[in-house]
Amino acid sequence: MFKWWKNFRRPMRDEEYEKIILHEYSGQVISSEYNVDDPDAYPFHALFPHGRGTIKYTYKGEVVEQYDGWFEGGQYSGQGEMIKNGQTFVGEFKNNKFIG
Repeated sequence: MFKWWKNFRRPMRDEEYEKIILHEYSGQVISSEYNVDDPDAYPFHALFPHGRGTIKYTYKGEVVEQYDGWFEGGQYSGQGEMIKNGQTFVGEFKNNKFIG
């Protein structure tokens, strides 16, 4: 009677999806929490890509998105190249969007 329940799969919430997406970043970073006057005030900072860098997202060992270019406060911004879903976008990015 309840066999259908065993096969039922609820959609994943964003938090669950984020736990299984791996990301790898190399490049420059910035922290809005860093205090130049007192660097020991908060030893752990939220770091955001800023400047030139490369980021790659993988899901179950497969690359789902890769970006090589300029970042501004954690966002794709400036000249770059993004590969997503088998498509390559080369050119200008602003606030994580390809603008040409």
